[in-house]
Amino acid sequence: MCVLVYDTPLTIGQVLIQLTEQPKAIAALTADLPRARLHRSPSRGEWSLNDVLAHLRSCSDMWGKYIATILAEDHPTIRAINPTTWIKSTNYPELEFAPSFRAFAKQRAELLALLRPLPKAAWSRRATVTGGGAPRERTVLEYARWLANHERSHLKQIECVAGGPIRRTAVPTGRLRTHAVDIGRHGA
Repeated sequence: MCVLVYDTPLTIGQVLIQLTEQPKAIAALTADLPRARLHRSPSRGEWSLNDVLAHLRSCSDMWGKYIATILAEDHPTIRAINPTTWIKSTNYPELEFAPSFRAFAKQRAELLALLRPLPKAAWSRRATVTGGGAPRERTVLEYARWLANHERSHLKQIECVAGGPIRRTAVPTGRLRTHAVDIGRHGA
């Protein structure tokens, strides 16, 4: 069992740093691991490193798409799709780790190219999000923060499964709220 950081208040600058650095940390933690280690579940019912990456890609697909839609349209209505539902329409879990990670890193670079030049006001652009309960308002910053925190939680999971320490960068993150979870399949 690992303790995963999930809901941390982050500034725009901290979000950008985390979204930049976390793929680098994943690369460092998984470098030189044999294919079997990347694709083998550490124990029954738990995710392999490749499963974690597939999940992160699915989340990035959904939340990155929502960010792009909010920026491209004036107060859109978005029907949310749970990334655990979305992943079923992909082949991410079956892909080899290295090419899947390259696709993840490319997608992240594209998201950062969209986010970095944004004026502060654009981070407050909103959408009405439906699905999974009552409609709610979400901003670009909320989705970007959610992506950064969610990925950070899974980075800790990757560290536990890979068995190595994360090379940390000095990123002030404010007060942390944590919870313990089994490193098994879960929704996001």
